[in-house]
Parts: sequence; C-alpha cells; structure tokens
Amino acid sequence: MQTIIVPTDFSTTAANAAAYAVQFAEQISIKRILLFHAYEIPIALDPLMPGVQMLELDSYREVATNNLHQFRDELRSAFPNSTIQFDVAIEYGSITGGLEMIASKEKIELIIMGITGGGALEETLIGSNTTSVAGALGLPVLIIPPHAKFNPVKKIMLSCDFDHADKFIPVDIIRDLLNDTHAKLLVFNIEVDVEETNAKYPASVMGEGFAVHTLLQEFHPTYHFAKNVEYVDGVNEFADSHQVDMIISIPKRKGFFEKLFIKSTTKKLAFHTHLPLLVVHKQDH
Repeated sequence: MQTIIVPTDFSTTAANAAAYAVQFAEQISIKRILLFHAYEIPIALDPLMPGVQMLELDSYREVATNNLHQFRDELRSAFPNSTIQFDVAIEYGSITGGLEMIASKEKIELIIMGITGGGALEETLIGSNTTSVAGALGLPVLIIPPHAKFNPVKKIMLSCDFDHADKFIPVDIIRDLLNDTHAKLLVFNIEVDVEETNAKYPASVMGEGFAVHTLLQEFHPTYHFAKNVEYVDGVNEFADSHQVDMIISIPKRKGFFEKLFIKSTTKKLAFHTHLPLLVVHKQDH
C-alpha cells in the first residue's frame, strides 16, 4: 500500500479522521496521504443559466482550494515530526464521482473518512456521503466515528455471517492488513440457535462455516459466537469486551430496491459504533 486518500469537507469530524489517518499511516509505513475535496455550487446557481458567469464558478473553486491547502497546513502543524507526504486534490461534483475520478488517475488502495451520526431517516434511506462512498466504489473504506481516537491496531475483529464466505470474504485485503499491522484476527459470528451442548463448535461451522475456516486458516484467527443478540449491540459488546481496535464489515451487494428499503447492517453499524470500521468488498477479477 502506497497512498491513502482522505476526503474532507473541512468539518471537525473530517479533521479527526485525517488525524487518525496520519497515525494509522505511520503504523503501517504509508508514505503519502492525498487530501481530497469535492465541491459543488449552490443549487441557486445553475451553470447552464445565462446569469451565471464563469467567474463565479472559478471563485467557488478558489475558495475550496484555499480551504484545502489550509486543512493540509493544519494537519502538518498537528504532526510536525511526520515524514508523510501530504498532497491535495480537488474535483467539481459529488464526492463519490470525484473519488471515482481520482481512482482512475491514481492507485488508491484505502479511503479513510469520518462519519457523523444521522437521524433514522438518514440512516435508513439516505445514508451519508461516507456510507455512499463505501457502497459505491468497491474500494476499502475505513470509517472513523466522530470521537474515535487512534490506538495502534493490535486486534482486528471480522464480523462474518458465514454465508457464502468464498464469494464475499476479501482474503487478499485481510492478508495485507494483518501483514501491515501485525494484528491478531478475531472472527465474530452471531448464531441464531446454538445448542448448549455444542456451543464451542456450533452447527453452522459445518457447511458454510467450514469455508470460513478454510479461507482464513493461514491467519490463525480465534472464533467467537454470540447467541440471539441484536447485530450492532452484539458487535459493539464483543469489540469492547475484547479490546478490539478495528472492525471489518463485509456488505453483501443487493439490488436497487433492497438497497433502498432494507436496513443494511453495515450502514447501521457505521452510524452506531465508536470504533474504526473497515468496509471491504471482495474484488472482482
């Protein structure tokens, strides 16, 4: 991994995510962080209308560029001893479209960005820029909650439902992350019905669960099971009790109407965990 991209809207949440990115980059020996901002003109200004002059559009870009440079300077000041190279990039349009443009020009292997908790409607139907990016680009996105502080990553939790593991678990990405951090992997699964006499190796370990063991055996993970708990509560309780530093979630691709009307467990977790959440997809080859 060579470059981390950190999108920013210049908010406190974005600044916190950028600070986390610097410290995480230092842990895994990343030499370059690309600070990115996407800007759009206000709805009241339509560039296709005769009344809007190019000068006005240029002024918005100039302001955005100045803000981005100031954001970079403040980050440098916060970490004066860092040897990381801080570059900047700016694109007109949506953040997702802008990141797609950047990704077409540069080899981006990880996006780190903050998230601000929303209301029920935002979480269910609309989401946030962060969850949209995590779902749309197919690149690993490390989501940093607004008050999360960096701790060296020593324990990584993989939240896994064992269903069609070979289709969804991105083994290469997990391998690279574990090699870079030297962290221990904990695999967590919520069981619906676990027989008391078979709690250590529940029935689901057979069949689909066997695929998980086969895929991950090179990492020597530990396996942990919870019984009949709500997903977000179960993940957070386990993460806290085992002093986890990062959670991995693997969203499964859904059709349009499922995306619109079904609550995504990954999206829900993104809004309701206090730990960094790495959202990853298995890459199509």
